[in-house]
Amino acid sequence: MTTDLETIVEHHEREGERRFSRWDGESFRAVVFGPGKRLAAAIDGSPDAAQVFLGWLRLVMEAIGLGYIRPGIVAPEDKLAFAPENLLELLLLDLIPGKLGACAPTGRVALLAKAWNLGEGLLGEAPWLNVCAASAMANVGSLVDIEGRLLRVLDTALAPRTRSSFQGPYAVRTLDLRDVDGAFLPGRMHFAQPALVCVHDRKRPALSAGVLLGARNAPSLAFRSPCLADKVAADPGLPTVSLTQAGLCVGDARVPLPYWTRGHAVIASRAGLVVASALDSQRIWIVESP
Repeated sequence: MTTDLETIVEHHEREGERRFSRWDGESFRAVVFGPGKRLAAAIDGSPDAAQVFLGWLRLVMEAIGLGYIRPGIVAPEDKLAFAPENLLELLLLDLIPGKLGACAPTGRVALLAKAWNLGEGLLGEAPWLNVCAASAMANVGSLVDIEGRLLRVLDTALAPRTRSSFQGPYAVRTLDLRDVDGAFLPGRMHFAQPALVCVHDRKRPALSAGVLLGARNAPSLAFRSPCLADKVAADPGLPTVSLTQAGLCVGDARVPLPYWTRGHAVIASRAGLVVASALDSQRIWIVESP
Protein backbone atom coordinates (compact mmCIF):
# COMPACT_ATOMS: atom_id res chain seq x y z
CA MET A 1 0.00 0.00 0.00
CA THR A 2 2.74 2.46 0.92
CA THR A 3 4.59 2.01 -2.39
CA ASP A 4 1.48 3.04 -4.30
CA LEU A 5 0.54 5.92 -1.99
CA GLU A 6 1.45 8.70 -4.41
CA THR A 7 -0.54 7.06 -7.21
CA ILE A 8 -3.55 6.61 -4.94
CA VAL A 9 -3.35 10.23 -3.77
CA GLU A 10 -3.12 11.56 -7.33
CA HIS A 11 -6.16 9.51 -8.35
CA HIS A 12 -8.26 10.90 -5.51
CA GLU A 13 -6.97 14.41 -6.13
CA ARG A 14 -8.18 14.26 -9.72
CA GLU A 15 -11.53 12.88 -8.57
CA GLY A 16 -11.84 15.63 -5.98
CA GLU A 17 -11.10 18.32 -8.55
CA ARG A 18 -13.68 16.84 -10.88
CA ARG A 19 -16.47 16.49 -8.32
CA PHE A 20 -16.12 19.51 -6.04
CA SER A 21 -16.06 23.19 -6.94
CA ARG A 22 -14.45 24.06 -3.59
CA TRP A 23 -11.75 21.41 -3.82
CA ASP A 24 -8.54 22.18 -1.89
CA GLY A 25 -5.71 19.98 -3.08
CA GLU A 26 -3.19 21.45 -0.65
CA SER A 27 -5.36 20.58 2.34
CA PHE A 28 -5.97 17.10 0.95
CA ARG A 29 -2.26 16.38 0.67
CA ALA A 30 -1.58 17.79 4.13
CA VAL A 31 -4.16 15.42 5.60
CA VAL A 32 -2.99 12.38 3.64
CA PHE A 33 0.71 12.85 4.37
CA GLY A 34 0.06 13.79 8.01
CA PRO A 35 -2.77 11.87 9.72
CA GLY A 36 -2.93 9.49 6.74
CA LYS A 37 0.63 8.28 7.22
CA ARG A 38 -0.12 7.74 10.90
CA LEU A 39 -3.14 5.61 10.01
CA ALA A 40 -1.20 3.64 7.40
CA ALA A 41 1.51 2.82 9.93
CA ALA A 42 -1.06 1.75 12.53
CA ILE A 43 -2.76 -0.77 10.23
CA ASP A 44 0.28 -1.84 8.19
CA GLY A 45 0.48 -5.60 7.79
CA SER A 46 -3.19 -6.17 8.50
CA PRO A 47 -5.17 -8.04 5.81
CA ASP A 48 -7.67 -5.19 5.64
CA ALA A 49 -5.06 -2.41 5.50
CA ALA A 50 -5.64 -1.37 1.87
CA GLN A 51 -9.44 -1.47 2.17
CA VAL A 52 -9.44 0.54 5.40
CA PHE A 53 -6.97 3.14 4.17
CA LEU A 54 -8.85 3.65 0.91
CA GLY A 55 -12.11 3.93 2.84
CA TRP A 56 -10.64 6.62 5.09
CA LEU A 57 -9.12 8.39 2.07
CA ARG A 58 -12.48 8.60 0.31
CA LEU A 59 -14.09 10.04 3.44
CA VAL A 60 -11.33 12.65 3.65
CA MET A 61 -11.88 13.53 -0.01
CA GLU A 62 -15.62 13.98 0.61
CA ALA A 63 -15.03 16.02 3.77
CA ILE A 64 -12.61 18.40 2.09
CA GLY A 65 -14.74 18.73 -1.02
CA LEU A 66 -17.85 19.52 1.04
CA GLY A 67 -16.00 21.97 3.31
CA TYR A 68 -16.26 19.85 6.46
CA ILE A 69 -12.50 20.09 7.04
CA ARG A 70 -11.12 23.62 7.22
CA PRO A 71 -8.07 24.65 5.16
CA GLY A 72 -4.85 24.81 7.15
CA ILE A 73 -6.00 22.71 10.10
CA VAL A 74 -3.18 20.18 9.59
CA ALA A 75 0.17 21.79 10.31
CA PRO A 76 3.63 20.34 9.56
CA GLU A 77 4.68 17.19 11.43
CA ASP A 78 1.09 15.93 11.66
CA LYS A 79 0.01 18.55 14.21
CA LEU A 80 -3.38 20.26 14.29
CA ALA A 81 -3.00 24.01 13.88
CA PHE A 82 -6.27 24.63 15.71
CA ALA A 83 -8.82 22.61 17.63
CA PRO A 84 -11.46 20.67 15.66
CA GLU A 85 -14.75 22.57 15.50
CA ASN A 86 -16.86 19.61 14.42
CA LEU A 87 -16.87 15.89 15.10
CA LEU A 88 -15.80 14.91 11.58
CA GLU A 89 -12.62 16.96 11.85
CA LEU A 90 -11.82 15.26 15.14
CA LEU A 91 -12.59 11.77 13.86
CA LEU A 92 -10.88 11.92 10.47
CA LEU A 93 -7.79 13.85 11.55
CA ASP A 94 -7.18 12.59 15.08
CA LEU A 95 -9.22 9.73 16.52
CA ILE A 96 -9.30 7.42 13.50
CA PRO A 97 -5.58 7.76 12.66
CA GLY A 98 -4.69 7.38 16.32
CA LYS A 99 -7.09 4.66 17.48
CA LEU A 100 -8.41 2.62 14.55
CA GLY A 101 -5.33 0.39 14.58
CA ALA A 102 -6.28 -0.84 18.07
CA CYS A 103 -9.71 -2.00 16.87
CA ALA A 104 -10.44 -5.51 15.61
CA PRO A 105 -9.73 -5.69 11.85
CA THR A 106 -13.14 -7.20 11.12
CA GLY A 107 -14.88 -4.09 12.44
CA ARG A 108 -12.74 -1.28 11.06
CA VAL A 109 -14.65 -0.58 7.85
CA ALA A 110 -17.93 -0.51 9.77
CA LEU A 111 -16.41 1.93 12.27
CA LEU A 112 -15.40 4.24 9.42
CA ALA A 113 -18.99 4.27 8.17
CA LYS A 114 -20.37 4.86 11.66
CA ALA A 115 -17.91 7.70 12.28
CA TRP A 116 -18.95 9.42 9.06
CA ASN A 117 -22.66 9.04 9.75
CA LEU A 118 -22.35 10.38 13.30
CA GLY A 119 -20.16 13.31 12.30
CA GLU A 120 -22.11 14.34 9.22
CA GLY A 121 -25.42 14.01 11.05
CA LEU A 122 -24.22 16.40 13.74
CA LEU A 123 -23.24 19.04 11.18
CA GLY A 124 -26.92 19.91 10.77
CA GLU A 125 -27.06 21.04 14.41
CA ALA A 126 -26.02 24.36 15.95
CA PRO A 127 -22.30 25.27 15.70
CA TRP A 128 -21.92 25.39 19.51
CA LEU A 129 -23.12 21.78 19.74
CA ASN A 130 -20.55 20.67 17.15
CA VAL A 131 -17.71 22.40 19.02
CA CYS A 132 -18.98 20.99 22.29
CA ALA A 133 -19.21 17.44 20.94
CA ALA A 134 -15.78 17.57 19.30
CA SER A 135 -14.18 18.87 22.50
CA ALA A 136 -15.96 16.40 24.77
CA MET A 137 -15.10 13.44 22.50
CA ALA A 138 -11.40 14.28 22.19
CA ASN A 139 -10.37 11.98 25.04
CA VAL A 140 -12.60 9.02 24.15
CA GLY A 141 -10.83 5.80 25.05
CA SER A 142 -11.85 3.66 22.09
CA LEU A 143 -13.57 4.15 18.77
CA VAL A 144 -15.87 1.27 19.64
CA ASP A 145 -17.55 3.55 22.19
CA ILE A 146 -17.93 6.66 20.02
CA GLU A 147 -21.68 6.34 19.55
CA GLY A 148 -22.39 5.76 23.24
CA ARG A 149 -20.11 8.62 24.28
CA LEU A 150 -21.70 10.98 21.77
CA LEU A 151 -25.19 10.07 22.94
CA ARG A 152 -24.21 10.86 26.53
CA VAL A 153 -22.87 14.24 25.45
CA LEU A 154 -25.98 15.04 23.43
CA ASP A 155 -28.34 13.84 26.17
CA THR A 156 -26.68 16.25 28.60
CA ALA A 157 -26.48 19.12 26.12
CA LEU A 158 -30.04 18.85 24.81
CA ALA A 159 -31.94 17.90 27.97
CA PRO A 160 -35.03 20.16 28.28
CA ARG A 161 -34.35 23.16 30.53
CA THR A 162 -37.36 25.20 31.61
CA ARG A 163 -37.02 28.66 33.11
CA SER A 164 -36.50 28.42 36.85
CA SER A 165 -38.30 30.45 39.50
CA PHE A 166 -35.16 30.34 41.70
CA GLN A 167 -37.37 29.78 44.74
CA GLY A 168 -35.43 26.76 46.00
CA PRO A 169 -34.80 24.33 47.45
CA TYR A 170 -31.17 24.60 46.39
CA ALA A 171 -29.02 21.55 45.65
CA VAL A 172 -25.24 21.98 45.75
CA ARG A 173 -22.52 19.91 44.10
CA THR A 174 -18.90 20.50 43.12
CA LEU A 175 -16.87 19.67 40.02
CA ASP A 176 -13.08 19.52 40.01
CA LEU A 177 -11.55 20.87 36.79
CA ARG A 178 -8.16 19.24 37.29
CA ASP A 179 -9.28 16.53 34.87
CA VAL A 180 -9.36 19.20 32.15
CA ASP A 181 -5.84 20.38 32.95
CA GLY A 182 -3.76 19.58 36.02
CA ALA A 183 -3.06 23.25 36.72
CA PHE A 184 -6.44 24.65 35.64
CA LEU A 185 -7.51 27.59 37.80
CA PRO A 186 -11.11 28.74 37.16
CA GLY A 187 -11.35 32.42 36.31
CA ARG A 188 -13.82 34.29 34.11
CA MET A 189 -17.00 32.29 33.43
CA HIS A 190 -20.08 32.71 31.27
CA PHE A 191 -22.98 30.56 30.13
CA ALA A 192 -22.90 29.74 26.42
CA GLN A 193 -26.23 27.90 26.70
CA PRO A 194 -28.57 27.43 29.69
CA ALA A 195 -26.63 24.36 30.87
CA LEU A 196 -23.27 24.93 29.13
CA VAL A 197 -20.61 26.95 30.94
CA CYS A 198 -17.39 28.29 29.47
CA VAL A 199 -14.70 28.60 32.15
CA HIS A 200 -11.50 30.49 31.33
CA ASP A 201 -8.24 29.73 33.09
CA ARG A 202 -7.31 32.61 35.39
CA LYS A 203 -3.61 32.68 34.47
CA ARG A 204 -3.59 31.38 30.88
CA PRO A 205 -5.94 33.40 28.66
CA ALA A 206 -5.74 30.93 25.76
CA LEU A 207 -6.96 28.01 27.89
CA SER A 208 -10.63 27.41 28.59
CA ALA A 209 -12.93 24.56 29.54
CA GLY A 210 -16.47 23.69 28.57
CA VAL A 211 -18.72 22.26 31.26
CA LEU A 212 -22.00 20.59 30.35
CA LEU A 213 -24.08 20.63 33.51
CA GLY A 214 -26.19 17.52 33.92
CA ALA A 215 -29.62 17.84 35.47
CA ARG A 216 -29.90 17.14 39.19
CA ASN A 217 -28.43 13.71 40.05
CA ALA A 218 -27.09 13.37 36.48
CA PRO A 219 -23.34 13.57 35.74
CA SER A 220 -21.74 16.68 34.30
CA LEU A 221 -19.08 16.68 31.57
CA ALA A 222 -15.98 18.89 31.68
CA PHE A 223 -13.58 19.12 28.75
CA ARG A 224 -10.93 21.34 27.24
CA SER A 225 -12.56 23.56 24.65
CA PRO A 226 -12.18 26.83 22.78
CA CYS A 227 -14.37 29.63 24.11
CA LEU A 228 -17.91 28.58 23.27
CA ALA A 229 -19.59 32.01 23.25
CA ASP A 230 -17.55 35.03 24.26
CA LYS A 231 -20.37 37.56 23.89
CA VAL A 232 -23.52 36.55 25.73
CA ALA A 233 -26.46 38.91 26.12
CA ALA A 234 -27.49 39.54 29.72
CA ASP A 235 -30.81 38.02 30.82
CA PRO A 236 -32.80 40.70 32.69
CA GLY A 237 -35.07 38.07 34.27
CA LEU A 238 -32.33 36.51 36.40
CA PRO A 239 -32.13 37.13 40.16
CA THR A 240 -29.16 38.93 41.66
CA VAL A 241 -26.43 36.48 42.66
CA SER A 242 -23.54 37.46 44.92
CA LEU A 243 -20.73 35.84 46.87
CA THR A 244 -20.50 35.73 50.66
CA GLN A 245 -17.93 34.43 53.15
CA ALA A 246 -19.95 31.25 53.60
CA GLY A 247 -21.09 30.73 50.01
CA LEU A 248 -23.47 32.77 47.88
CA CYS A 249 -26.80 34.56 47.82
CA VAL A 250 -29.51 34.07 45.21
CA GLY A 251 -31.72 37.08 45.69
CA ASP A 252 -32.41 37.07 49.45
CA ALA A 253 -31.70 33.35 49.87
CA ARG A 254 -28.37 32.38 51.42
CA VAL A 255 -26.82 29.17 50.11
CA PRO A 256 -23.84 27.77 52.08
CA LEU A 257 -21.17 26.02 50.01
CA PRO A 258 -18.97 23.15 51.26
CA TYR A 259 -15.17 23.64 51.31
CA TRP A 260 -15.75 27.35 50.55
CA THR A 261 -13.17 29.97 51.52
CA ARG A 262 -12.66 33.04 49.33
CA GLY A 263 -15.02 33.51 46.41
CA HIS A 264 -13.87 34.65 42.98
CA ALA A 265 -16.76 34.67 40.46
CA VAL A 266 -20.41 33.68 40.17
CA ILE A 267 -22.85 33.42 37.24
CA ALA A 268 -26.44 32.24 36.77
CA SER A 269 -28.64 30.93 33.95
CA ARG A 270 -32.39 30.81 33.37
CA ALA A 271 -32.28 27.02 33.86
CA GLY A 272 -31.95 27.52 37.62
CA LEU A 273 -28.19 26.97 37.62
CA VAL A 274 -25.66 29.08 39.51
CA VAL A 275 -21.93 28.41 39.12
CA ALA A 276 -19.31 29.84 41.47
CA SER A 277 -15.52 29.67 41.69
CA ALA A 278 -13.10 30.40 44.54
CA LEU A 279 -9.73 32.12 44.58
CA ASP A 280 -7.88 29.14 46.02
CA SER A 281 -9.57 26.14 44.42
CA GLN A 282 -9.69 24.22 41.15
CA ARG A 283 -13.32 23.32 41.85
CA ILE A 284 -16.43 25.01 40.65
CA TRP A 285 -19.59 24.95 42.77
CA ILE A 286 -22.89 24.23 41.04
CA VAL A 287 -26.12 25.33 42.70
CA GLU A 288 -29.43 24.22 41.20
CA SER A 289 -33.00 25.29 41.87
CA PRO A 290 -36.21 24.03 40.23
